[in-house]
Amino acid sequence: MSEPVLVGLLFADRVITENNNKKGIIGTFNRFHAEKYPVAFPTWAIYAAATNLTGAHEFALNLIEEETSQVIIPISGKIEVASTSDVVELTPTIMGAVFPRPGSYTLSFHIDGSVIGARTLYVQKAEPK
Repeated sequence: MSEPVLVGLLFADRVITENNNKKGIIGTFNRFHAEKYPVAFPTWAIYAAATNLTGAHEFALNLIEEETSQVIIPISGKIEVASTSDVVELTPTIMGAVFPRPGSYTLSFHIDGSVIGARTLYVQKAEPK
């Protein structure tokens, strides 16, 4: 089997799928701010894409607090890919994820148990208004 290739890994306010199956990625970011913790932020989304795969594969998207290794968001499932030139796009909507404290949170994208990419979401203490 060939190695999967990461195409994209983004945090966004929203990901929409148009009638022609194109994805619209709206409002990318890498930081959240809150005055009080624990906190759940309004609905947001993840865009994860990979290519260079064929056949059946398992995937996982895990958001983990770096300080404690607590899993904040566990998403997993199976994908079926027809051709290595196909791009698999995963666009989960995140609702109600609770962040216990400010800090760094790492999102890792796994295919068949191997990490193909990761990025950091920074959750920071906001100054009171």
